[in-house]
Amino acid sequence: MRKLHYLRRTAPRSEMQPLFDELDSSRSALACAYARFDESTEPELIEACVYEINAAQARYNYLLRRVKETVGEAAFGTIPGSEAGVWA
Repeated sequence: MRKLHYLRRTAPRSEMQPLFDELDSSRSALACAYARFDESTEPELIEACVYEINAAQARYNYLLRRVKETVGEAAFGTIPGSEAGVWA
């Protein structure tokens, strides 16, 4: 969680904001899925919640990977000589 806050501070604001908003939404959906799982008592509902949690985790991991890749590309692009893909 701390890394995400760091990435949010260091990332270009206008380009990354929609991605951060989607990541926050995904985190909220994951929390709701866990809450539904905690409240469920029927075996069919528990199974459905497990699938929902797995789907929400996969989406969250995908978005987090995209944020890290995008921030990494932005940071890499600011290094002199990085256009050629080598460190100067």
